[in-house]
Amino acid sequence: MENRSTISTPPGNNLKISKTTLIADIISGILSLLLLYTALSKLTGYQVFRNVLISSPLLEPFASTIAFLLPATEIAIVVLLFIPKFRIKGLMASIILITLFTIYLLYMIAFTPHLPCNCGGVIKLLSWPQHIVFNLFFIFLSVAGIRLYRRAKSVESNSPP
Repeated sequence: MENRSTISTPPGNNLKISKTTLIADIISGILSLLLLYTALSKLTGYQVFRNVLISSPLLEPFASTIAFLLPATEIAIVVLLFIPKFRIKGLMASIILITLFTIYLLYMIAFTPHLPCNCGGVIKLLSWPQHIVFNLFFIFLSVAGIRLYRRAKSVESNSPP
């Protein structure tokens, strides 16, 4: 059964938002905070981040490029997630980025005896397998956000004026 209830705004404001859209917006906000946090963490500790990339046998040849492009990409995705028109694209981009990082983590666990980590805050406390579960959770959230936005769009286009 489709949830068609809406949340009303103050009198005089014609903006109504469905609960489905609200939940999708919250998901976008959570992903924005995660990506902004990770981007700023990389930028504020740029040399350490770059050195960690250099110590990775898989990424060493591309370390300088990745050290610059990864936080820039994370910030670009945050911008996409902030603009309602581009939120689905932002969610898709976050799926791609987090999936690539998860594949990298799996590679590192399988083939590298020394596992360098530049994670900050609470994320630093996670083991590598826990980090994979953490990433899978955010991939799931991104997929859920896309589905919710598409459902809300479908309901809006089928609703009477």
